Amino acid sequence: MDRRGSVLITSLAVIIFLTLAGTSLLVGGISQTSTGLRTYNRSNALHLAEAGVHQAALNLRTATLADDITGPPASTLSTGHFELDPPLSLGNGLTKVTVRGVGPLEQRRVEAVFRLIPQSVFQFALFGDQNVQVSGSAITNSYNSSLGPYNDTVGSPGYNVGHNGDVGTNSTSTGGIAVGGSIFVDGQLVVGPNVSNPQSVVTGYDPAFVTGGTSPPSDTQDVASQPTSFPMPPVTVPAGLTCSDFTVGGNQTVTLSPTGGPLGNGNYCYQNLQVQGGGTLTTSGSVKVYVTGGLTATGNTVVGVPSDPRKMLFLIASTGEATIEGTLTGSSQFYGALYAPDAEITITGNADVFGSIIAEQVNVTGSAAIHYDEALTACDMPDPPPSCGLNNLFDTDMVSWREL
Repeated sequence: MDRRGSVLITSLAVIIFLTLAGTSLLVGGISQTSTGLRTYNRSNALHLAEAGVHQAALNLRTATLADDITGPPASTLSTGHFELDPPLSLGNGLTKVTVRGVGPLEQRRVEAVFRLIPQSVFQFALFGDQNVQVSGSAITNSYNSSLGPYNDTVGSPGYNVGHNGDVGTNSTSTGGIAVGGSIFVDGQLVVGPNVSNPQSVVTGYDPAFVTGGTSPPSDTQDVASQPTSFPMPPVTVPAGLTCSDFTVGGNQTVTLSPTGGPLGNGNYCYQNLQVQGGGTLTTSGSVKVYVTGGLTATGNTVVGVPSDPRKMLFLIASTGEATIEGTLTGSSQFYGALYAPDAEITITGNADVFGSIIAEQVNVTGSAAIHYDEALTACDMPDPPPSCGLNNLFDTDMVSWREL
């Protein structure tokens, strides 16, 4: 009997021990699971906040609110969402943003400070937001007007030709860039963001006619995809700036002044601007020319400043839903930068463009030559051209980051 009692007691002791040990392991497992889950949720909330920081950088590239994402539901991701507080200017080009990453069970807040650097919208020889069509025997290349005039005579003291005659689009669909004939692009073809096969967006692509922006040419760099869409801020005519039709007659020269225009600040506005055969429209300093209708330059015309295309900036603003056609044709010479985010620009014949053309759609035919002026991208000079900071377009540089 004593023996059986001893066995029973021992068995009960073992059972109690195992029960306690199992309970301890279970509690430990639950604790570890809870800790792991909380660590995951906190990490997830931080990733959501980081996504918000990246979105803030995109928001700050343009001053308009139309394309900004600030909070849910637009910012909702698969694991939660982020919320952006209104940006706070700190002065000296610095802006602070606060972001909240919100997951299922955790929230984390991050503060980032960005330096806003004025950026020129003119970073391509030709850029069409929706599409670019280039055909015939047209060419693109580049030069730098700050070093002197365009000079393609190899070996000459003033030789001034580069390989940055890039043609770009925000389109990611086939035909976003269409090339035909014997078009020669001394630069890259650049398509919309995150395209796994960039060449699929380009119709008529022939590597023999695209240098890829290198010398000697490299087919591996001919066609590239942008990391993000190139911003196309709208054109807004300044308040108080009156607009009317204006024609530069044949063999007539009209010189605009940097202190002229309706407001006396070098800003001019025309409903329809026409430069007729043999006419010249130039300027004695940096000016902005707004066009709310059409721009036409035909037959042996000269528009702009041959020694410095940066001095004449054309801004074509749409009115309503009408299609605006800006045409540079014949043997016209255009020295300037033309920005038309809602317009279709056509360049035909044997026109020469020294500068940059940025539009919703761009069509180039015939034997036109587009010489991109690399000086248009320089905004870090004491007296930057009007193209810098156009419509408050900026590059963003993050200077500090911390979790709150």
